[in-house]
Amino acid sequence: MTVPAHDSRLTLHLITHVDAHPPREGDPHYRLFEQARTRMKKLGLLRCAINSPMCAGPVELHHSHVEYSLIPMVDPARIEQAFGLHFADDEQFAAWVESPGNLEPLCVNHHRGGLGVHVMPGPLWEALRYLRAGSPPPAQRPWQFPVNNPAD
Repeated sequence: MTVPAHDSRLTLHLITHVDAHPPREGDPHYRLFEQARTRMKKLGLLRCAINSPMCAGPVELHHSHVEYSLIPMVDPARIEQAFGLHFADDEQFAAWVESPGNLEPLCVNHHRGGLGVHVMPGPLWEALRYLRAGSPPPAQRPWQFPVNNPAD
């Protein structure tokens, strides 16, 4: 069964539980984050994982499985089970959060911008990874102009 294409307006109101955190210079794990960024850049991996004409802005590293600020709320045993990992202690878990296994390079638009993982609902954002060339994004802010179709 085929469903005709349609646009739907979605209003989403959330109460998020992301603890504020001070600048990370004093965090002993921040150096691991910076080391991962340096290695990824050296290997040519510091480019947006979405890799589409909708990419915009510099590349940032997104904590893809566990957001840094949510470490106190996450059960390391559940992460171990989900990814086949073993952490000897909370220190190793915190180090993993800052490792390439939990970091994904995204441009500003796909990280924090209008088409960002921190903005769009998960199923709509995930579809950005696999869009056919020339397809519009599965969602956009009402005030955004339509994405130009390269085939036009």
